[in-house]
Amino acid sequence: MAGASGARRIELNRAAFAEIELAVADGLFELAKQVVLGAEVPDAAPYGQGLIEGGGVISYVGKKRVGMAVTGGATAVKKPRRAKLGKTITVIGGFGFPSRFVETGTSRMAAQPFLTPELMSDLPEAEGFVKLACIKHKVIGSARAARGDVFRKATP
Repeated sequence: MAGASGARRIELNRAAFAEIELAVADGLFELAKQVVLGAEVPDAAPYGQGLIEGGGVISYVGKKRVGMAVTGGATAVKKPRRAKLGKTITVIGGFGFPSRFVETGTSRMAAQPFLTPELMSDLPEAEGFVKLACIKHKVIGSARAARGDVFRKATP
């Protein structure tokens, strides 16, 4: 039955929110994985074999881990102790402890950024990663994505 204004009642599909959240987490996880795997880690004498070669990416939805990937000498990725997990999507990517000194420099060594340039070059493609994950999770159909109904059309 129509209300006073003639509008029908609209019901929100709350179950779809969980699937959308997982799709966005997967898309951001794939972006972070490309950044970490694409970074050219400097390996010179002071750093030693394997100290900063091992990197990884982990992603969380709320407090549940939904993705993990490792590269180089790493075997597993643990959540950093200072990382606070809430009700949102959290994606953490990077390399082991000594890499921060190479990336940002110290009082005795100039910075040799290797992760930041890779992130900045991949960041414009972030929408594509999320779009593909939404199609994979069947949140949207590929025909709707191609028409630009859900995502804006790419501008040349």
